[in-house]
Amino acid sequence: MASPPSSQRTLSAFPLVTAEEFDAACRAFLNRVHVVGDTVMGWSSIRLHNRTTSSILSISRKIGHGSAHHNDGLYSNPRMDQGLRWEALEDDPEALIRTPEPSALQVFYDILLSPTYQVPVLYFQLRQGNQPGPLGIDAVYQYLVPDQYKNELQSVGIMGGISFGYHPDSGTPAFFVHPCQTADAMRRITGQRCITPESYLIIWLGLVGHRLGLQLPKELFTTERMLNSRVP
Repeated sequence: MASPPSSQRTLSAFPLVTAEEFDAACRAFLNRVHVVGDTVMGWSSIRLHNRTTSSILSISRKIGHGSAHHNDGLYSNPRMDQGLRWEALEDDPEALIRTPEPSALQVFYDILLSPTYQVPVLYFQLRQGNQPGPLGIDAVYQYLVPDQYKNELQSVGIMGGISFGYHPDSGTPAFFVHPCQTADAMRRITGQRCITPESYLIIWLGLVGHRLGLQLPKELFTTERMLNSRVP
């Protein structure tokens, strides 16, 4: 009998993730999104980039004024915005302290696998219109982080705090959620359950992404309950 797809096997070293498992999780999640439909997701784009060491799952969307402050639920159902593309970010120190206007804001998320911590890491940039560089940390807290998570992120809470560095693939300036506490957080939340790579990624997105405006619509879970996913 043929073995099940790698996306349906349990993680080999939970709460850590191998490069193969991360790639399988990204592909399964991308397929799930395509089945649900881009309009339901409310994202401008989602793409999987293949790299030598690990895949990169890229998501982009537009945000409106005050969008971080009016959604207290884990999942949302925003409307689709179109026309966003990934743009290289210039190393512009002045751009890091700009304060955005309440319109024409764009956010780009990249999900990578940390080779050091062996868990997913969320890199992100918040941009305004055609400005040449990313907006600063004050804008991130104002427009991306919901009020209930601000203190937690500022004090390096359950999922770690927001750090600033350079994107490991493009080398451009970007913020990221430090992965130092990810493994422990995933262990506490999922317990000893057998968990598939896709389930792991979705639970992780619910924890990390939700704190930075990357909500998952409930329609994504109409076919199964991911938090209870088990493989005999």
